[in-house]
Amino acid sequence: MTTSLLERLEAQSPAIAELLRLSGVLGVSLGVFHHGQVVHTAHMGQRDVRNPETLNDDSVWCSASTLNIVAACAVARLVSDGLLAWDEPIRNHLPGLRRRDAFGEQGTGQQNGEVLLPKTQFVDMVDSMKQKVKPFRSTFVYSKWNACLIQLIVEKVTGQEFGSYVSDAIFMPLGLTTTTFEELPGQNVVGPHFARTDGSSGPIKINLYNSSTGLAAGCGGKSSLKDHLRLCMALLHAYQHQTANEVDSTPDSPFTHLRTVFSPCIALPRSQLEQEAYCLGVYRTRLPGNLSCGSLNGGLPRNQIPIFEANEQGGSTEEVFHHAGLCPGYVHAMMLVPRTQSGVVVLTNATPLVDASDFSTQLLLSVLLNVRPPENLLGLAARSVQMQLGWYTQMQAALDGLKTLAVSETKTGLRLSCQGMPNTTYDLKPLGGDSFFWAVNRDLELSGGSLVDVLPQFHVIHFEVDERGVRSLSWQHDHLMKADVFQKRGEWSARL
Repeated sequence: MTTSLLERLEAQSPAIAELLRLSGVLGVSLGVFHHGQVVHTAHMGQRDVRNPETLNDDSVWCSASTLNIVAACAVARLVSDGLLAWDEPIRNHLPGLRRRDAFGEQGTGQQNGEVLLPKTQFVDMVDSMKQKVKPFRSTFVYSKWNACLIQLIVEKVTGQEFGSYVSDAIFMPLGLTTTTFEELPGQNVVGPHFARTDGSSGPIKINLYNSSTGLAAGCGGKSSLKDHLRLCMALLHAYQHQTANEVDSTPDSPFTHLRTVFSPCIALPRSQLEQEAYCLGVYRTRLPGNLSCGSLNGGLPRNQIPIFEANEQGGSTEEVFHHAGLCPGYVHAMMLVPRTQSGVVVLTNATPLVDASDFSTQLLLSVLLNVRPPENLLGLAARSVQMQLGWYTQMQAALDGLKTLAVSETKTGLRLSCQGMPNTTYDLKPLGGDSFFWAVNRDLELSGGSLVDVLPQFHVIHFEVDERGVRSLSWQHDHLMKADVFQKRGEWSARL
């Protein structure tokens, strides 16, 4: 007797449970749909380390970047309504943007769980960014600033908060009851956690990323597994209709211009546009290819990243659209296959030791497409755990290696605080000369809502000093940019 699809999906449960154990994740919800119908959902673990209640299809998660595509679809709706155009300058709607480089001409931060910059200052912040990374559209760099600008544009054009507009234009027409970009609805809410070095889970406090923060479009989506699957199925159905009929709308669907949304815009590093690319709010990989490129597992050595096989029917033209969801306390994976109207969504509630959601999703997707899963995912996951823990050891060694002067302990020392917020307050130790650092502690950093960060310079503060005292300090808090310089206000009285 032929083994049923459901039985083959359920047979992946032991491997998924082992991935969860390795990752230190407290709970997981997973859902699978095929030919436009939900065929399997399952849940392991619990919603919150402080609450033994189990997860279910209606538990509400912070969805993070898995809903980035919704921001693109909101813009597409406004294009359909004649309020925006794909190729018009951003400055048409954000006149405060004074840049005259390609960033300002072309078309359409948080730290440790605390918002350090109000959204009213976002445009000024973007204006002050210099071309420190790469020339515009010369290479792919994933950035939340683009989503922040999208939110500001949508709010300017519609006169509504971003979450309110998306709810009216997209979520309500689809009949979604738990999906929002505002506050977490109801009591059946999944808590955020971090995986400690010993594999246990600890709770963390995060920002809710609602419309008022300016971060909703990039990482503020919330949804249940049930709603998330319904959203994905509606997206693929409308995309199939618009592609087959060469139109930009679908009857009874809020989604428009999906051929544009799903079109590759820029190739990923070390790849080609037709193979691995970023579209509008979603990655596209042509099989055989790398489905981990947007996940935490994408940081693995390139020769170790698993390659997902192509199905004989789909061949070398099979496309998988996918996105990771990554914010402090949650890591998710979403993979969609238009040809078969299929998809997998896996949601986990911890900043992990290895991205179990990515590998679990690939295991389930291999069943749907009837191909062999990537080889030795469990062994690779175990190596990934050791690699991540090794990052912190190496970072501490790098800081130790920078020390050029032994300094005795003082009674007070130095303390760096960002806007007086407790999670971004650091006790500094002498590093040598006029440089100071704070200690590397993975568990402490992740428990404060930070993401995995392996940049040694993030822990280093350098003071510029002249004969009058401290003049400024510099801090490289982003690996894609040079150090920011913060000028001292007032008289030059402070001394080191």
